[in-house]
Amino acid sequence: MAVDLFLAATLRQHVNDYDPQKGLCIDVSPGTKIKEVLHRLGIPEGEVKIIMVNGKHASLDSELEGNERVGLFPAVGGG
Repeated sequence: MAVDLFLAATLRQHVNDYDPQKGLCIDVSPGTKIKEVLHRLGIPEGEVKIIMVNGKHASLDSELEGNERVGLFPAVGGG
């Protein structure tokens, strides 16, 4: 099944030709963990601080079933 994956800010640099308007559509098997998707894309786990699946907070160990919308965000700094 496919999931729509959206990367924010500095996470985009890990995926060549990433289009922030379209995101990525990737195929996953039911039960695939988010950390497995990160590994597959070459995104270091330590760089992802916020994970949202269908608008709800999730973790690296959350399992995907397909047809989800996943947003990944790095730490946000500011003053």
